[in-house]
Amino acid sequence: MTEPYFYSSTTYTPRDRSEIISVATGLQKLDKKIGGLNKKEITVLSGLRGSAKSTWLSQFALEAVNAGKKVALFSGELEESRVFDWLHLQAAGKNYTMPTQYENLYFVMPQVKPLIDQWMAQKLFVYNNNHGNKVDAIMHALENCMEQKAVDVIILDNLMSIDMGATSFNKNEKQTELIWLLKAFAKKNDVHIVLVAHPRKAIGFLRIEDISGTADLTNAADNVFIIHRVNNDFKRLSQLTFRWKQDNPVYEFNNVIEICKNRDMGYQDDMIGLYFQKEGKRLVCERVENKQYGWTALLPPTAR
Repeated sequence: MTEPYFYSSTTYTPRDRSEIISVATGLQKLDKKIGGLNKKEITVLSGLRGSAKSTWLSQFALEAVNAGKKVALFSGELEESRVFDWLHLQAAGKNYTMPTQYENLYFVMPQVKPLIDQWMAQKLFVYNNNHGNKVDAIMHALENCMEQKAVDVIILDNLMSIDMGATSFNKNEKQTELIWLLKAFAKKNDVHIVLVAHPRKAIGFLRIEDISGTADLTNAADNVFIIHRVNNDFKRLSQLTFRWKQDNPVYEFNNVIEICKNRDMGYQDDMIGLYFQKEGKRLVCERVENKQYGWTALLPPTAR
């Protein structure tokens, strides 16, 4: 049957919302706003250096695993061992980490690492950077991962680490090709893709327009989030931009995730305050949060 060029009100197929599969981010205040990240869609994530982009993404990967989903993660700037070290810390949480002589450095208790690995083994897959960072190599690896592992979430951290064969003359064109390639891939393979795109140097408070590259990145994306670190620059620039008072409640948090665009629910210009737990390198909505991931079921009863 030939597909119609246009639908009428009696020939289109209504969308059954109950059939939309969403993957919860694990940040309850964010999930309450957007309902999670839908499969077949793309999220663009941005933020200044040190704002906790990679922290949130590895935590989201663990949340997906905890929900029985599978995740493929490309980290172009970190070796695989560093990625897994960070995942171990976040999976362990503050109950199963040990302090060191350094204020912000914690180690995972050695007896729990094998349990975390066992729990993640068939659900979380980190790209082998020895295969290179050319876009064709990465897409081939993702195709293979879909065939072999049937993952639900793909995390690409980050755009600048992907070699698109671009020059100074066709950079935007190559980025446009990539975002539409990823959109088609997400829809075809029933997967959610998160793409990290660094911002260009912003003069004022970081906005969606400051995300580096072609505007097609944010136009094509179904969600656009910016993670901010609540430091002195954030306070100064937000007061200039939004006329916030010095006692604004958002300043009590360590980080903020800003919903710049959410096509499904229509949310935008909303900020979710987050606390950073240094022991387990987690971002949480409430200071007292201490989530236990599924690997703890493998602990002996006396060790839980």
